[in-house]
Amino acid sequence: MITLGLSSEEGATVVRATGRLDLSSYAQFRDGLLKCAVTEPTAIIVHLLDGFDASGTAELSVFATVWMRVSEWPGVPVMVVADDVLRTTLELNGIARFVPQYPTVRLALDAVGAPRARRRHEVQLPFSTATPRLARGFVRDTCERWGLLGILDDAVLVTSELVENAVRHAKAAPSLRLELRPGQFAIAVRDDHPSPPRPRPLTSDRPGGRGLPLVAALSKTWGVSPTPRGGKVVWAVLPLADSAMTSE
Repeated sequence: MITLGLSSEEGATVVRATGRLDLSSYAQFRDGLLKCAVTEPTAIIVHLLDGFDASGTAELSVFATVWMRVSEWPGVPVMVVADDVLRTTLELNGIARFVPQYPTVRLALDAVGAPRARRRHEVQLPFSTATPRLARGFVRDTCERWGLLGILDDAVLVTSELVENAVRHAKAAPSLRLELRPGQFAIAVRDDHPSPPRPRPLTSDRPGGRGLPLVAALSKTWGVSPTPRGGKVVWAVLPLADSAMTSE
């Protein structure tokens, strides 16, 4: 059983963890950290308290797993604060290559640095058969305003699939968030249903419904992240030139 205490400090989320990390608590610990990333703090700082214990080095790979899941979206850095023994164990297992380690929370906060530049546009969509069409119009308008004509068609197709999944399968009124950062354009669709989207066969008879294989083919990467309120965010990242990050 793992106990997580959360606090916000200087824009970062500090997660104070105690308890035993083993195969039975691995998923709980992983998902708890992933939920913190959805709110986009400046960093997730995991403070392993004296009562924290890992049953084996394999379980400590959870930090690398979380880092991999959040590095592309929402792009939140993950840090670990631990005693000398745990930091040495993490370093010997190669986890320190991805997740920096510090002896105190204060040193971790000092190392966070300025957030990456980004531009964001978000809309709450209705639960309706017209929702995918509204989402496509929102993406077109945003891409044109931001000068992203080179990825407009791909962005519309990916958004249409993600939004249609939320309406058809999650039976939800989704929110759609578009983010522009250096080198990438992110599409994130949030709904209140916890189940991940299910792949469907590719079809060509409608703008949406072409399946998650299409999302994977058009995106640099995509994934599903749990939200603190029990729902999920399905997201995809499209690559683009850094020069696309211009003023509106």
